[in-house]
Amino acid sequence: MPEIIDGYTHVLTEDFFEALTDEFGFQGLSGRPDWLWNIERRKEDMADYGVDKQVITLALPTMFQGMDHDLALDITRLANDEIRRLADEHEEFIPVGTLPKVSEEFMAEFERCVDELDMAGVQIFSNIDGRPLDDPEFWPLFERAEATDTPLWMHPQLWEWYDWASEYMEHRLFGWPFDTTLALSRLVFGGVMEEYPDLKLVSHHGGGMVPFYGERIAMFYRQRQNYPDNYKGFHENAAELSRPAEEYFRDFYADTAVSGSTSAVECAEDFFGSSNVVFGTDYPFSPERGRETVELSIDAVESMDVSESTREEIFAGNLRELL
Repeated sequence: MPEIIDGYTHVLTEDFFEALTDEFGFQGLSGRPDWLWNIERRKEDMADYGVDKQVITLALPTMFQGMDHDLALDITRLANDEIRRLADEHEEFIPVGTLPKVSEEFMAEFERCVDELDMAGVQIFSNIDGRPLDDPEFWPLFERAEATDTPLWMHPQLWEWYDWASEYMEHRLFGWPFDTTLALSRLVFGGVMEEYPDLKLVSHHGGGMVPFYGERIAMFYRQRQNYPDNYKGFHENAAELSRPAEEYFRDFYADTAVSGSTSAVECAEDFFGSSNVVFGTDYPFSPERGRETVELSIDAVESMDVSESTREEIFAGNLRELL
């Protein structure tokens, strides 16, 4: 059995939940999600499926949407302390911090995650209160991430689409991969990846729609370059790119958290390349409180039409190289 590192899992701690609800008075959670801090069950599940280590990130990113700046900062500091504590207490865990907003104070928290807490990376979200990631206010984050060689884990975030888009939970079923796609697109066409070519970013859920529409991205950009007079709006807003657009998209990493679809994982590997796909499951969000997503994700990678060396890279090697 090859080494397996689950590169994208989610966790809360009971202390964090108690502080969130009692000290901070947060009311945005339904019930008591004790399965998110059942660490012994988590370690048993890892052992059952041969998972050696997990990257742990803070669960429930939607809690920060629209939250007051100072309250969000206090909660972020507590969350990062708790993630670090879990990793200190359990050698199976690789800690990744969280940065839900960007400001001078939040950038100080980024530095604390890197310098004091020794986090493996920092989790960000696909939009910040509805503002795109290429907003000039957010560029200091990307500058520091590149300068400190700190990988970013990007989780999708909710936003308002249609009034009816949440009736069947479509805002998460399809909205989250779409928001991931928009965020990656903004980072490319907004010039962030041109300015910071060594930026490392892991996109959740297989990179959203990007790998499936890779050729559409390439043709879209060529058409706008060939006929600039027909697409003045694009050229007035988009950054000047020194390479074909699709090449920047291929610089991103993608995880395998696509609910066990072998064809989707192969599509991601075909687009991003075998060195930019990392194993990830979205644990514990699936039936059986995560066991199903682990089993099916492993099966999907095992069923890929790739060499054994590529399979080993996806299961663990690429993430170790990233870190």
